[in-house]
This record gives sequence, C-alpha cells and structure tokens, in this order.
Amino acid sequence: MSPLPTATDETSGEQQAAQHKQTVQIAFNGMNASFEYDPEHKAEQVRVHALDHYDVRGPERHQDFLFGPDNQTEIKDDATMASQVEPGSQLYLRPRTAPGGALQ
Repeated sequence: MSPLPTATDETSGEQQAAQHKQTVQIAFNGMNASFEYDPEHKAEQVRVHALDHYDVRGPERHQDFLFGPDNQTEIKDDATMASQVEPGSQLYLRPRTAPGGALQ
C-alpha cells in the first residue's frame, strides 16, 4: 500500500506545475492581457481561454484565431504551444483575412 500524499508533497507538486507554466501576452481589440499556459497544451486551449477572457460570443468566436508576434503567422490550434510560441511572446487574437484583406 502506498503512503498518502502529505500537504508538503501536494505543495511541491503544485510548485513544480507552476514552474512549468509559461506566459504570453494576447492582444484583442486594443486590450492586452497576460495568459498562463502549459507548453504541452494545444494552442486551441489558450485561444479558447482568451476568447472567454475577452467575452467573445456568437459567430465572431469561431472566426478569431491566434497569430504570432508578426501578426501574420497563424498559431495552429492542433499543435502544442511549445512547438509554435516563445514564452513571453506578444500574440494577437483576430479574424483571419484573405490576401485582399477581406475576411475569410
């Protein structure tokens, strides 16, 4: 039978988890906020968190995506944050645009 975790075991686990968290800044409609994420989480989780934070609802919710620091490179929802984003980066939550500037 394995011993039950102690309060210090749980605290050290929480501290270890916190140490693995990273942050990014995400701008949306002139506002900018800091978001924590686990580097191994899919980018979609961070995008959904940002949509919730900025209270994006309705059809716009399905049109806004994350873009990298250049505001042109889309952060792919199905890939990990670690594979696409440097910690501390400035990201942008906005709709995709077609080459002529029209919304897709």
